[in-house]
Amino acid sequence: MAFNSRSRYFKFCWPRIQSYGLRFLKQNIPEIEILEYPTWEQYVKKLREGWDVVGFSFYLSDTPEVLEMVEYARSAGIEEIWCGNYGALTPEIQDRFDKIFIGYAEHEVAAEVGREIDLIVHPPLIEYLATPFGAKLNWYGIMFTTRGCPAGCRFCQTSAFCNKPSAIPIESIERLLSYYRDLGVKIVLIEDENFGVLQKHADDVVKLLEKYEMIWGCMVRADFLQKKADEWIVSYEENQRNGKFTGFGGAAVGIESFHQSTLDSVKKKETAADIMRVLQKLKEHGLATVGYYMIGFENETVESIRADIEKLASLRLDLTQVCVVTPLPLTPLWNDIDEKYGIFEKDYHKFDGKHLVWNHPNISPSEMEQLIDWAVRKAYPRRMSIISSYRIWSDALKRGGIPGLMEVFKLLYQANRFDFSPDKPRFFEIKT
Repeated sequence: MAFNSRSRYFKFCWPRIQSYGLRFLKQNIPEIEILEYPTWEQYVKKLREGWDVVGFSFYLSDTPEVLEMVEYARSAGIEEIWCGNYGALTPEIQDRFDKIFIGYAEHEVAAEVGREIDLIVHPPLIEYLATPFGAKLNWYGIMFTTRGCPAGCRFCQTSAFCNKPSAIPIESIERLLSYYRDLGVKIVLIEDENFGVLQKHADDVVKLLEKYEMIWGCMVRADFLQKKADEWIVSYEENQRNGKFTGFGGAAVGIESFHQSTLDSVKKKETAADIMRVLQKLKEHGLATVGYYMIGFENETVESIRADIEKLASLRLDLTQVCVVTPLPLTPLWNDIDEKYGIFEKDYHKFDGKHLVWNHPNISPSEMEQLIDWAVRKAYPRRMSIISSYRIWSDALKRGGIPGLMEVFKLLYQANRFDFSPDKPRFFEIKT
């Protein structure tokens, strides 16, 4: 899945090459087999091998394809059909499955096959930043340190999926970082829904990242980033002065809206001023910035959105994702919008953050389609990829001289030499 895939212009993109949830299951329950984003032919071929149980891990916009696959599995005589991931939250499809797993379900699935899990083992998750013409710009390891979020934002399904965060064991995290280091991976992206929600655990993780000399970034709320930014930046700049290309490299932050009344209405529990302040601090220190923004809140108009997107574009973030406000099942936003305005769309393909699926009081679906295309191009223009690349190369030269440039070139070389095929990197050996 390409980042900001509606844009017709050259952009950085993150190809969709592996399923994190399935890899966690396979890592901890080696008896099961997984297929990641199979074609229909691959799916049919696998079913012909004969299985007692077939399970599906999917998101809401994947629902039509999954229900078609369920129907085929029933006709093929599969005895039990399970489902999980966020797609399992949709009430009107739950009767199509024999067993439903809500939340991170390694322990529950393991029990079904007669296995006990002591500590969760984190699988290797290695990806790359790509270009439309095939070249890979760098490679990096994905890491989760906690799963779940208690923040309770009204648009987010995590409150229904897993509202009580749990930590990935620190032993598992250290094993993963050791594996990445030995493989040559230098960059780690922390994909927690809310890095720092367990603050002591987050501090321990940062110490491990320093120990294994990783460059790292995270998805994080602005309020926690405000507390830690100075400490992380000082450590990063000290490493640079000592010739070590390691430390905090940047963050992805949910901006959502520039208007405090809007943030309050969705219980974001952050101030717009704090969000802007911390993003500006990262930019001042030459660190990477990723922003997530939403358009189409109920009080917005075409004109107000255009004005806000102009402001968003002026931030000149390295990557900017713009999504249409989309009500999702079992969220307070779903209930509010359905009661006040009505949700007209029945095609779940369109619940992907790129379409208007409810009766907005000021904007039509066709107007929103034009707006989102324009907003993505405006907030994340073609030149930002070039500007960000130039900043990385020039910063490497300024801070590290020729050795710094060589480090960047090494990342390019390694990314384009590594085998990212579905069965690579191999899972850790698990002793039964």
